[in-house]
Amino acid sequence: MSKQKDTSAVNAALDEVKKIWKLRSDRQLAYLLDLEKQNVAAWRVKGEVPAARAIQIEVLTDKEVTWQMLCPRLYAQTLELMNK
Repeated sequence: MSKQKDTSAVNAALDEVKKIWKLRSDRQLAYLLDLEKQNVAAWRVKGEVPAARAIQIEVLTDKEVTWQMLCPRLYAQTLELMNK
């Protein structure tokens, strides 16, 4: 049985970014971040935003969407390291 990753939290966070910025599409989001639309689509499929982009989004949304929301795997790894 293969473990499927849950991408819903990251997708919800990206949707929240679009809502905050009053955007209608991932294409508009990509444009504002100076990216190709395919990058945002890949984040949605992967369920993870690259850390540098996640921090950029956190700053640009005034911490309404945090890097922890956009990088759940990295956040879990960070917590694990802190609890050792």
